This record gives sequence, C-alpha cells and structure tokens, in this order.
Amino acid sequence: SNVILAWTRKHSSKSMKHTRDYYYDINRRFLSIIGQWPYQKPKARLFFLALVFTCLINTAITQIAKLLMCKNEQCIFEVLPPHFLMWNILVKVFTFRFNNQKIKNLTDQLFANWDIFETQEEREIMKKYAENGRRYVLIYSSYLYVTAISYTITSLWPCIMDAIIPLNTSRPIMLIWEAYYFVDEEKYYYYILCDMLIIFMICLTGLIAHDCMFFTYINHVCGLFAVVGFRFEHMTYKCDIASRNLIDCLDNAYHRQFVFSIHVHRKALQFAKLIESVFSISFAIQLAIVTVAVSISLLQVSIQLHHNIVEATRYFLFVVAQLFYLFCFSLQGQKLMDYSLDIRDKIYNSAWYELPVKRQKMFLIVMRRGIEASTVTACQIYVYSLQNFTTILQTAMSYFTVLASFNE
Repeated sequence: SNVILAWTRKHSSKSMKHTRDYYYDINRRFLSIIGQWPYQKPKARLFFLALVFTCLINTAITQIAKLLMCKNEQCIFEVLPPHFLMWNILVKVFTFRFNNQKIKNLTDQLFANWDIFETQEEREIMKKYAENGRRYVLIYSSYLYVTAISYTITSLWPCIMDAIIPLNTSRPIMLIWEAYYFVDEEKYYYYILCDMLIIFMICLTGLIAHDCMFFTYINHVCGLFAVVGFRFEHMTYKCDIASRNLIDCLDNAYHRQFVFSIHVHRKALQFAKLIESVFSISFAIQLAIVTVAVSISLLQVSIQLHHNIVEATRYFLFVVAQLFYLFCFSLQGQKLMDYSLDIRDKIYNSAWYELPVKRQKMFLIVMRRGIEASTVTACQIYVYSLQNFTTILQTAMSYFTVLASFNE
C-alpha cells in the first residue's frame, strides 16, 4: 500500500507540473526572448537583455535625431507618439530588471501555490483561473501583433501601390515611425525598413511579455481569493449529517477549515501586495506616458484625416492599441478589487450560524480585512479600475482639446 501511495503521489506531482507548464508556457517563452524569465540561464538572460536594450537605444537615437531636425510643431507631433512608446517599453523592461528578486518570488509562489490545495474542487478552481490568465495572454498578444502588422502594412502602402498601380514617379516613402538614420533614406530605404521591422517586433515582444505576466499574476491571486471564498461557503459541510449534533466534530472540522482558509487568504493578500510593490512606480510612469501619447495621436488623426488618410489610419491604430492596453489593465485592477471584497459575501453566505459562538466571532477578523480591497495603483495615486478608466479617457480628451486649440 505504501508503494501504491508513493506511486500515486509521484504521478500526481508529475501531472500537476505538466498542468503548470501548460498554463505558463507562453509567458515563459515571451520572457525568455527578452531575457527576463527568472529561471533562465544567466548567460542567456544577459544576451537577450542586451539585444533588447540595443534595439531600444537604436530607436531612441534615431528618434531624438529626428526631433532635433524638426523645424515645426507638426514634425514634433509626428515623432512623439512612437517615441513615447519606446520609453514605455523601456520602463517595462527596467521594471522586471530592477525588481528581479521580487519577480522571482512572485513566480516561485505562482508555481508553489498549486501544491497547497487539498481537494479536487480547489484544484479545479485554480485551473479555471490559470486558464483565464492563459486566455488573456493569447488574446492580448494576438491583438497587439495583429495591430502591429496592420500598422506596418499602412507604412508600406506607397510601395504596395507602386507595385499595383505604378505612376510616372514613385510615391513618397513612409517609414514605420519617424526617425533619422544619418543616411539617404530613399537609397537605403529597404535596409532601414528591415532594421525597423526587427526592432519593432523585438520591442513589442518586450511590451507583451511584461503585460502578459502581470495578467497571469492577477488571475492567479484572483484564483486564490476564489478558493478562500469557496472554503468559507462550504465551511460546515465537512461533517456528515449524522454527526451534525456532535459539537466536537463540527468544531474540529471548522477549526481545520478556518486555519487553512486564513492561511490561503494571507497568501493571497501577500501576493497582491507584492504585485503592487513591483508595478506601482512603473505603472505611474506608464500611465503618464500613455495619456500624453493618446492625446497627441488623437491630434494627429484629426489633422491627417483631411490630408492623408493612410497617415490618419496609422495614428488611429496607435490610439486604439493604447486604449486597449489601458482597458485591459483597468479590467485586471477591477477584478482584483472585486475578488478581494467578495470574501465578505462568501462568509455571509456560509452556514456560519451553525457554528459555536466563539467560532463565529473569528469570522469578524477576516471580514474586517475584507472591507479593504486589494488594488493595483500608480504610486498610490491612481487606482486601476473600470471607473477610473473613463477618467483617463476624459483626461486624454482634455489634453487633445488643448493641443487642438493651440494647433489652430
């Protein structure tokens, strides 16, 4: 029997490891590409990280050179949106780099928390939320890659039209973003284009890797809160009906349930606080950058709409991608708030009235903590939620109005 039990545990452990690898494999691949996967070999991490920084520095130099060459506001406004995107990606990469130990702690807990659950129902809850996280990763990454490809196609539109409907003279070339490469752009256009395409995809992967890992962390902590709520709701069901009158049975079963639930609840709260400590400062910088970038891009859409429909389409795609980014983060922040506050309702909906009075009073400790929502903030100033998402939209529109009035 001992041999069978040992084999069962070993088989269960292998099965659980395979499940974890399935749910987090996409995140591992994205983070490995930019040298930020915590379990990556040091040399590989250094190589891929150096590659990302080289791409970002290359982009920064050429964009700053273009800014220095600009002689009017319109030229500056054309350069700034992709330039802000570059700084946004740089902030994301630095976030993982400077919080390397915290990221490793988060990822260690992400894997370790799967082994603490006792029942199949709890494991199924964690699988459900891990699957949700994986789904978010697939949708978010696919959307951004499709948007990037669409944006690139609009940049190649003059070349495509020259091939389909040639004119006596070639149409003016368009770069993926405004930059100055210190060479003749027409002569070396395809070399510059290839360089931009490679940089674009590598840097975009860095952005996606950061965001998708954040989504995975949030869905994991929501799963922990869901397990705690499930335990509180079914707190008194462990004793069978025939033993309901035996206070000792009920009391002991409740005590084990309560201790474990408090343990998991504390883990969820600590996990949420660690997420907040890692991303708070980074999110404040990113929020400021994205708000200004959206405002300037809206200005460019309104200007180019009457002169160049292709350029207007490019900036429109950029605006939609930025708004989608803000909405996804606001949605994750809202989910974290809702699940952390939902513990109170789960306790209320449980059969707490069947417990001894001295045990009922212990619920007050958890309910008191459940009054305060776990949040994702930007330096404790801005709370990511769906309600505040509309506030950011209003702010961006206000900046756009001011810029448009000056442009007139």
